[in-house]
Parts: sequence; structure tokens; C-alpha cells
Amino acid sequence: MEFHLKLGGRRSVNTTASPADRPVAARTLEVGDIAPPTRLVTAGGEKIDPGADHISGKVLVLLFMPSGGAPPAGLTAVAEQARGMGGRCFLIAADPKDAPEGFEPLADPDDKVAVRYGTHGAPRIVVVAPNRHVVAISPEAGVAAAALERIAAHRRDAARHPPILIVPDVLSRADCQRLISVFVTQGQTFLESGHGEPPPGIGDHKMRIYDYGRKDRIDHRIMSRETNAFIDARLGRLLPEIHKCFQYKVTKREIFRIGCYEGERGGTPVGHRDNTQANVAYRRFACSINLNTEEFEGGGLRFLEYGDQEYRPETGAAIVFSSSVLHEALHVTSGKRYVLLMHLYGET
Repeated sequence: MEFHLKLGGRRSVNTTASPADRPVAARTLEVGDIAPPTRLVTAGGEKIDPGADHISGKVLVLLFMPSGGAPPAGLTAVAEQARGMGGRCFLIAADPKDAPEGFEPLADPDDKVAVRYGTHGAPRIVVVAPNRHVVAISPEAGVAAAALERIAAHRRDAARHPPILIVPDVLSRADCQRLISVFVTQGQTFLESGHGEPPPGIGDHKMRIYDYGRKDRIDHRIMSRETNAFIDARLGRLLPEIHKCFQYKVTKREIFRIGCYEGERGGTPVGHRDNTQANVAYRRFACSINLNTEEFEGGGLRFLEYGDQEYRPETGAAIVFSSSVLHEALHVTSGKRYVLLMHLYGET
């Protein structure tokens, strides 16, 4: 199977939301449904949307309390259980002063969210899993606690894994050393971080990447025709596997980057998606290839919507996943992590 890759930059795209993010017909939600987008706001002004990067991948416990209702017994234990899993608990009530310990108050104008969950007029506890699926709607704290334990068990189960593809030996060890040498010896000009094509006449160059305030990452963008041709040839070992597994023909890519992670991470430890902004909504897959796995500690990839597992493919192996999947590059605790990064897409 032949693949002819074209280098892509910015282009006009259709930014229509994915099916999971479109408003669902206004019916009462049930266990198993996907939590729809909301724009609930905390007292401090934080927007709480189950699909937002800083919320998705976390357990959510929503306590709906009608005016004058009594909170269910056992909520303190539920809140502690959820927080122990990295989750958050919210009270949606007419009177936020009634918030039980461990629950942050949220406003629900016109009871729109309560109506969607079928909780209007009655106390209910709703548990939303990290993948946005509703796993419990009940007036009993014991039901919520059991749902949280099931989530915890699933996240400990290594057999449950995110929809990722790992392909070994895409790059040889000599290939990996060649790319590390490119990072170290070439492209010492630094440009401001951003998407799209560099200014005309700029060769290999570097950028500091400040995603969510992190300060441990530098990307080397590869403009050299020779290096690009070498990597494109190696993708002949990877693209047929993507086509086979995901039924998608990759024909285009963005500029190749060699990332280097070193030192204190800084910023906010939160995952992100790669195609949520309009100018990059065409992206279909992200791919990273560790160039020196044995020479650093930490630095794994995590996909919190699906579990707590960390992935550290061996040197030269590619890990591929949908650009829509929430992912996080974890802190490197010692050494330097060198990694070849790319975004892939096609005609559709």
C-alpha cells in the first residue's frame, strides 16, 4: 500500500461538533448516557462542563437538592471517596449555603440541568465517570459509593485500555540517535510558539511550548528536506497499520517536531485534546515516538478518560491515538525525554 504524504498547514475546516458534543434531544438522561455539555459556573466563576479539558478525565459527583429538601445520609464519605480518586463534587441547589462538606456549590438557572437528569423536585446524586458516561442517578449515597468503587476497579484493571495503537520498530535505534543529534546540533533559533507555517526562509528552529503553563518542553521543528524525507520514508512502516486498525487513509501531516522534556514541569497538570481549536480541527491522529526511553524516568502518556495507566513505549515504537482523545504527557522525573511528534490527517 502506497502513501503519498503532503505537508499541511492551516486551512478552512468544518468545525461542527462531534456527535458526543452535540446537544442531545431533550429527554431525561439515564445511566449509560453521555453527560451533555453544560455551562454551570462556580461561585469563583469557573465553568464546569463535563467535556472541558480540565474537567474531563475526572469523576464528577453532582448532588441535586430541591428547595427545603434534606441531603441524603452518607454524603461526606462519598465526597472523600471521590476526592481520593481525583474527582470533584458539586451541589446544585437553590440555596448554596446548604452545601454538605466536600461539595462545591453550582448555579443551575431555570433548573435546566436538573430537568435533564430527571432530578427536578427530588434529591438525587448523579455520578459521571471520567469518560463522561453517567453511571448512577439515585437518592441514596450507597448507590453513588458503589458506582465510584466500580469506576476505581475499572481504572485499576490493566485489561481496560484507551483506543490507542502501538507499533514497534518504526524507527531503529540508529534512527533515533540521528534525530536526537538533529535536536542537539541544529536549529538553535527560537521562534514564538504557535501553529502554522514559519516565516519564509526559516530553517530548523525551536519553540518553547507552554501548554497550561508547563515550562519543561522545547520543540524542534524540522524544516530540513533531507530529514523530512528520511522520516517520511519510515512512516511506510506505520501508516498501513493505521489504515488497517482505524480504517482511515493518512495522506497528509503537519511539520515534524522533536520534543525535549526536561526539568520541573510547572503549570497546571491537566490533559488536552489536539483538535479543539478551529485552526487545527482537521487533525485526525497524534503520534509520538520515544527516541530514548531507557534514558529517562517518568514522562509517560496518560489517557484519563479511560484509566490511570501510563504508557512508555520502547525506543523507536510509535504510539498513535485520535486527536480527539484527552491525553497528558507526564512529568519527566530524571533525565531528558526526546520524542518525535506528529499530527496526521487525510482527505476527510
